[in-house]
Amino acid sequence: MIPLNYHHLYYFWTVGKAGSIGAAAERLYLSQPALSSQLKAFERSCRTSLLERGPHGVTLTAHGRVVFERCERIFAEGEELTALIKAGFRVPALLRVGVCQMVSPEAVLSGLDYASRAERGCGVTVFSGETDALLAKLKRGALDLVVADQDCSASLGRGYRCRLVGRLAVGFVANKSAKRRVRRFPGDLAKLGLLVRPEHNAVRKQVDQYLARNGLRCPVVADSDEVDMLRRLAIKGRGVAALSEYGVAADLRAGRLVKLHSRRLGIEEQVWFLCATRPRANPAVRRALEALMTSFALGSFR
Repeated sequence: MIPLNYHHLYYFWTVGKAGSIGAAAERLYLSQPALSSQLKAFERSCRTSLLERGPHGVTLTAHGRVVFERCERIFAEGEELTALIKAGFRVPALLRVGVCQMVSPEAVLSGLDYASRAERGCGVTVFSGETDALLAKLKRGALDLVVADQDCSASLGRGYRCRLVGRLAVGFVANKSAKRRVRRFPGDLAKLGLLVRPEHNAVRKQVDQYLARNGLRCPVVADSDEVDMLRRLAIKGRGVAALSEYGVAADLRAGRLVKLHSRRLGIEEQVWFLCATRPRANPAVRRALEALMTSFALGSFR
């Protein structure tokens, strides 16, 4: 086994995060020549170049990115260990959930409420972001659960579980003022313009297919991967939003939004839960995860 110099590893990781040897040297309380010498020694031990040096700092080579990703995992574990030691080895039961921005917030809240009821001693912390970034955090153990709008099992590979927990009917909604301009559905949608998700999104593709079947070309007023932004724009009368009825149920009851049609359109938003098959977590967190991955379902979905 080749001995690994963890000082070198930490120096390299700090430089990778800082983007320059000068900035990293200040953080490490080292001189730039001393740090440069340590980095070169590390590269010699790896038998490859890890950093590309330029007038504006350093960038990671292809091999450097591989090493940096491993450093992220190693030192994240180190930070957790430090916190554990400071806490006297008392491990808090905290379910760390990553939420894709395109999932309805209400669907997420339902899942979190269910987890809290299933395991009352377990707290919850939520992070929002793009799907790829959340899956990367799940892989390196920084998250326990990811809530996504698609099946990501192909991206995760072995060692992970994927479960469809809901198929939410999607409809066209607007505020009352905007609805008065829609006398003929779906033909009058073009009068208002659409508030939809980005073109690559599964719900957006279904919306486009529905419009095409009806021979409609509707202007897009806004597209966003943040569902709540589309909802807020619709409430303010900026257009017609294609959103899950589950996600806007409170707005429909309060009259802030109204549906423009009575029948379901065959458009749906899927909600998926993803986690490690064998999560390395507090026992209470594992029990909460198991409840979510075996028993939880949104609405009438089974």
